[in-house]
Amino acid sequence: MRLLIGLAIGFGIGFAGAVLLAPDRSRRREVDWPAGPVDSGPTAIETDHNIMAAVRRALRSAQEQLNEALEEAKEAQTKAEKELRTRYERKVHKTDKPQEIEEKKRK
Repeated sequence: MRLLIGLAIGFGIGFAGAVLLAPDRSRRREVDWPAGPVDSGPTAIETDHNIMAAVRRALRSAQEQLNEALEEAKEAQTKAEKELRTRYERKVHKTDKPQEIEEKKRK
């Protein structure tokens, strides 16, 4: 969880730095590209649609990977908890046994 929070904070800081420290658009040169015929390539609407579809696919893929990682983390957590519980139970029962032996000796 700490890793995910750290990554989110890091990406947020990086994005904010890129936006705040980006060069002004007024300083950029304007490039005049030659106008091509309408049939020469995809229209702006098709390009925007393709870009949005690619972004959606990337977000779905990232979401699937995140869900898979969370499931694996939960499984690892339950496994670790079980191991710790068994260790604890062994340790508690070891410390209880000498007391029981002393009580039997007293009787």
